[in-house]
Amino acid sequence: MTSGASIAVPLTHLTELETAEACLRADLTGRDQEWAATASGLPDWSRAQLVGHLAGSARGLINLCEWASTGDETPMYVSQEARAAEIDRLAALPWDDLTAEVESAGAALSHRLTTLTEPLAARTLRLGSGAPVRAADLAAVRIREIEIHRVDLAAEYQPVDWSTTFTLRTLGQLAPFFREQREVPAQVLRSVDSGRCWEVGTTGPDLLGTESDLLAWLLGRPHGPLRTSDDSAVASAPRWV
Repeated sequence: MTSGASIAVPLTHLTELETAEACLRADLTGRDQEWAATASGLPDWSRAQLVGHLAGSARGLINLCEWASTGDETPMYVSQEARAAEIDRLAALPWDDLTAEVESAGAALSHRLTTLTEPLAARTLRLGSGAPVRAADLAAVRIREIEIHRVDLAAEYQPVDWSTTFTLRTLGQLAPFFREQREVPAQVLRSVDSGRCWEVGTTGPDLLGTESDLLAWLLGRPHGPLRTSDDSAVASAPRWV
């Protein structure tokens, strides 16, 4: 990093990311090949495939760091087919090798994020899904991947364990996307924790619940009790990615 240069990614995000990566490592420690081969919380994905995805997505975010720093468009993945093939390759590795891969990829990304200094050559990038993302939010994207997929590992971690910082930031980041890109069967998510609201749709009732349950619902993950403002049944949220 150049002396006196300002890191483009918020330092609070980098600190939060360090903790998230450490928690992911702890989740995977002591597991074995049999555990990895069993189903995750994502349909048709084993735990090994999920861990392979976490390794591959970290490498993909490094590509976006390159785009941000040079201005030369560098896709997160060469193609969706290449992404899928890499996940399968990694999932087939012996468990110790796979966990080493995800740890190495996470460490490499964390280091690369600290080298993103102002001025950036490109401030708006695209994720593998095509969704736009600010270069300054790349650490937050990695945190989001880890926190959601720790739940998908179908182990001990649950949405109720998400930090308030993570939950509020993610609701704020994703609400505009759902409002603009998806047909959500609710208009406003209303927190019974704090009274905060997030507009996510144009039709339907408001949805009330804890912040972690509202986010889990929006992401299609298991959640606790929710209720609608008109006492109708709680519908499922649309597919996120």
